[in-house]
Amino acid sequence: MKIVSSIAAAAILALAVPALAQTTPGSGAAKMSPAECTAAWSKLDAAKSGNVSQAQAQGTVTDFKAADANNDGKLTQAEFTSACNKGLVIAAGSGAGSRGITGTDSEPKK
Repeated sequence: MKIVSSIAAAAILALAVPALAQTTPGSGAAKMSPAECTAAWSKLDAAKSGNVSQAQAQGTVTDFKAADANNDGKLTQAEFTSACNKGLVIAAGSGAGSRGITGTDSEPKK
């Protein structure tokens, strides 16, 4: 009986680990590719200023404080790329709503 339970547990774990490896912490969204991260940065920094504010990043960066490594209130491209690699960036139009994934949208999704 223990063998059957062990095999079942191993099978469940084998199926769950690959799915968990591709998700963003806390969001359930798939991690973006490097090309998607670069495109997201280009869209956010359309003025080519070299950094974006928290207001500009809202709805794209899920945890600004964690992404802002030097705590200066803005993200450089290096900080943004690092955040993207950590799964803290979501693609525009990913269905998270205009206010990000915080669950504060009051209108139903279409």
